[in-house]
Amino acid sequence: LVIYNNFTRLVNMASDLSNKSYPDIWVLVDNRTGGANQALALASRLSPTHQVKNIQYNNFSSLPSFILGSWPINIKKSVLNELKSQNPPDIIISSGRRTAALAIYLKKRFNNKIKVVQIMRPGLNPKLFDLIILPQHDNYNYTLPNIVRIIGALNDVQSSMLHTKSAFRTNYPELPNFIAVIIGGSTKSYKFSAETAEFLSNKILAISAYHSLPVFISFSRRTPQDVKEIFKNKFPEPHMIYDTDGNLPNPYPGIIGEGEYIIITADSISMCSEAASTGKPIYIFYPENFKLKKHRFFVQQLIDIGVARILGQTTAFLEKYDYEPLYEIDKVTGIINKKLVKEKV
Repeated sequence: LVIYNNFTRLVNMASDLSNKSYPDIWVLVDNRTGGANQALALASRLSPTHQVKNIQYNNFSSLPSFILGSWPINIKKSVLNELKSQNPPDIIISSGRRTAALAIYLKKRFNNKIKVVQIMRPGLNPKLFDLIILPQHDNYNYTLPNIVRIIGALNDVQSSMLHTKSAFRTNYPELPNFIAVIIGGSTKSYKFSAETAEFLSNKILAISAYHSLPVFISFSRRTPQDVKEIFKNKFPEPHMIYDTDGNLPNPYPGIIGEGEYIIITADSISMCSEAASTGKPIYIFYPENFKLKKHRFFVQQLIDIGVARILGQTTAFLEKYDYEPLYEIDKVTGIINKKLVKEKV
């Protein structure tokens, strides 16, 4: 039922979009993958004709926001000149503090005719922005009409699942039912150790045997090499593993879309948010030394609303359960279309 509803929702959405005009949108994208992916997902939902502006920085890129203000001295001159020479868009989507400063500069440069949608904390006066999309796990000392709080990270993984479904089945034609396993990695404040990998891999092996289901494992770019080797050694065929080091197309949307269950590590809010959009049973793992407050707050939110469960010491098997998939991007696009796009199209 959940899969049918998801498919119907996407078909109806495509039909609605085919009959409307679109605002001109610039997406400011830099090397911060998490924020960039959120901005791109939102832009894709708002307009299929959006333009991606790849932002490059100079040696001033590490300056704090209170020094930058809305003056983009951290942007390469060639990039800035190119942006200033073009016709202004209706909307700019920025994410993170560095692109936020550039977005406000461009807004002022074009006589405040541009609407700016900012994802995550901007590091500037929030009243400068037309809309700020802010996850609830981020502390913020402002409560304003232009601030929209969401659960987790924006994503449109449902569209990705639909678009890649055929290719996934073509690439894996004899794929049996399986358990999706998404392995993250180390962060600035957390080390994904070999000891943690040993415990988690043994736990997953036992669960796989209980359900008589193979697993399909996907690593992230942050997965340490020693962690990868542990999983590769313990999960030979019929289990499947996708490694980001290879040249094959990334089957990640298909893995979480087709898996019977999803086991995922807690170190990526983006990946957990995408899993929460599938409607599949989700079991999130984090060890005792995992102390990242934002991540733990977010995971607890998913548990409290019935979206996810913890994969813990005593978890011996996985249970089927239903929940309303997390479609925060629907809420955000609805607000933008009502408040910002209506007067533009």
